[in-house]
This record gives sequence, structure tokens and C-alpha cells, in this order.
Amino acid sequence: MNDLYAPIKTELELTRTELEDGLNRTSYFDREKLIQVGHHIQAELQDVKRTLLKMELGLYGICEETGERIPYELLMVVPTVRTLREAEAMTQFPYLVEQPLYC
Repeated sequence: MNDLYAPIKTELELTRTELEDGLNRTSYFDREKLIQVGHHIQAELQDVKRTLLKMELGLYGICEETGERIPYELLMVVPTVRTLREAEAMTQFPYLVEQPLYC
């Protein structure tokens, strides 16, 4: 992994822990809440785990569509971004970036 991405990796690892903790805590909510919150947390957790795996494999920061490098500045905005098109859309329309639901 590129040392440039070390701060992003640290933040993603913290996010993973928070999401896993949040998912474990959803068991205390009523069933409907568990389904709604649990689904969102699972999706976010999957994105984070995929991103951490890409870091381990040396594939982080590479667009899955074009193979081009995703600019560091875009990765700092949305570290789990997978394509240049997605990254550019999220920076142009920041309201599209979902905020994680932490319980």
C-alpha cells in the first residue's frame, strides 16, 4: 500500500469498527428498525471492507472502469469511491454522498 493512503486506511479501519459495533447494537432495536438500519450498515461495511482489501492488493485509487488513477483529493472526499465518474459526481453533487448511520 502506498504510504500516501495511510491516513485514509486508518480512517477506514476506524469506520469499519464503528460500523461493526453499530451493526451489533441494532439487535437492541425493534425488528423493523433492525432491518432498515442493519441493511444500511451492512452496505456501508461492505464498501469499507472492499476498499481495505483493494489497499492490501495494491489496487486502491485505480478506477475500476478505466484503470486510471483517481486523484488523491477525490479519494479524501470519498475514500470508498470505485470509479472516476462516481468520484467526480460526488464532488459536483455532494448531497449524493450518503452519511453513515451510526447507532
